[in-house]
Amino acid sequence: MPSDLTRHPPPIPPNLPHHVPYSRALQQRLYLLAQHARRRVGFHPGTTSPSVAAAARRALDQLHAQLLLNGFHRKRFLFAKLLSLAAAAADLPRAESLFLTASSPPASPTLANLLLRAAAASRAPPLELLSLFSRLACRHGFRPNAFSFSTLFAALARAGAGALPHGSALHASALAAGFARSSPHVTTSLLDMYAAAGQLIDARKVFDERPDRTAAAAWNCMLSAYVRCRELDAALRFFGDMNRRDAVAWTTVIAGCANAGRAAEAVELFWSMRKARVKDDSVTMVALLTACADLGDLRLGRWIHARVDQERQHTVSLDNALIHMYVKCGAVEDARRVFLEMPTRSTISWTTMISGLAVHGRAEEALKLFHGMEERPDGATLLAVLWACGHSGKVDEGRKYFEGMERVYGITPEVQHYGCMVDMLCRSRRLHEALELAEAMPLQSNEAVWGALLSGCKREDNLELAAKVTDRLIELQPDRAAGHLVLLSNMYAGVGQWEHARIVRERVAALNAGKPAGGSWLNQNQTSILVP
Repeated sequence: MPSDLTRHPPPIPPNLPHHVPYSRALQQRLYLLAQHARRRVGFHPGTTSPSVAAAARRALDQLHAQLLLNGFHRKRFLFAKLLSLAAAAADLPRAESLFLTASSPPASPTLANLLLRAAAASRAPPLELLSLFSRLACRHGFRPNAFSFSTLFAALARAGAGALPHGSALHASALAAGFARSSPHVTTSLLDMYAAAGQLIDARKVFDERPDRTAAAAWNCMLSAYVRCRELDAALRFFGDMNRRDAVAWTTVIAGCANAGRAAEAVELFWSMRKARVKDDSVTMVALLTACADLGDLRLGRWIHARVDQERQHTVSLDNALIHMYVKCGAVEDARRVFLEMPTRSTISWTTMISGLAVHGRAEEALKLFHGMEERPDGATLLAVLWACGHSGKVDEGRKYFEGMERVYGITPEVQHYGCMVDMLCRSRRLHEALELAEAMPLQSNEAVWGALLSGCKREDNLELAAKVTDRLIELQPDRAAGHLVLLSNMYAGVGQWEHARIVRERVAALNAGKPAGGSWLNQNQTSILVP
């Protein structure tokens, strides 16, 4: 099928003088179209969504065809725009083909960097990224600049700890080229790369060796590295040493505390931020709402909501955080109101609302909302749906959703989905079906799956099956064997099977025999005393 551009060739821009040749006018028109398409799809390395990538590929196909049809395939400035679209589309093979067509040694830094950006957006493996970088340098005479290194370090950071050897090698290349310490962008991307790999010592070394001691970006990046590596106390000490604390720094520590279960500290930091007269933003509010949800502080949550309305800060992520906060605080109608008023909803919006309705005993409404879902569901959505089915007695419907996860939605069931399904079968007294599912699951089962089965055995007083399940739990959690055995012993005692209870208790005693006696530590006048 012909594209829009082939059906309707780009007209000559009306504002061009009459003496400008048609070919030049057409080139300029194509350039403007490419620029418009590039702005429309946007580009953030590593975050290209499937819809953005599809839109970029369509625009890329149309413009590439026009260049070939009109004989402009050697125009470097047009090919730069095409390469930019290929990067937005995360289409590495197309980008490399375009580069080879348009470039000759020595390689244009602009085109080579666009190719590296396409590789980063396509989430190419670290080895492939470094191989491409080496080919550009060795075969095409490419001399990398700060942009080249920052792009590659950012891509390696997304790959995590597995990319560390490649990151270290690239760090050496950046040092040799003189960019590792002279460029702030390279420094911050290096910090991110080492933090993502859990190498705080290396990250701190990069931070300490930077020439610009006052750049806020490096301080914020190092602070984020501590938070990312879950060194929250170290992060708070580092935050205290910062001379200039902007909104990014405050938000980083507030979010770090909120996500680490230290919600009260997150709220306290927010009030300190206000006292310091630092302007918050929507990201700060998302972090604060996470803390509100953990604390169940509905009053503070309503205050945040009113302030967001007043300042018109609404974003999809902020509205999602409001829904989550209201659900956790038990204000389901408020959550529903926020959901219905959202101009744009993401999969997270639908999932949070479905889960909230199900958790608060409104499973029918949750399933109805799922049936009207406008976004494509993900694994978390299906988990919420299974939970709703399990707590409303809709076992057959739940089984239908579970069995259709891969076929209908293209989602591979994970351990949580199996655990939810086992719990659902147990609640409907189908213990043996639950056991068959737990034993047949293709994944390594965990204590949650077998724990759900043991709870079902307890409800139904099925002691024979409970004994088998307990043995399986002990295999999975040998350090908690005594607890599982005590539960089994109590089940036997509850139905008067005292002999079986005694035998199980003897197993518990045998487990405890090798353990030292308990003790307590007291601190008296700074002297530690052990009281047996």
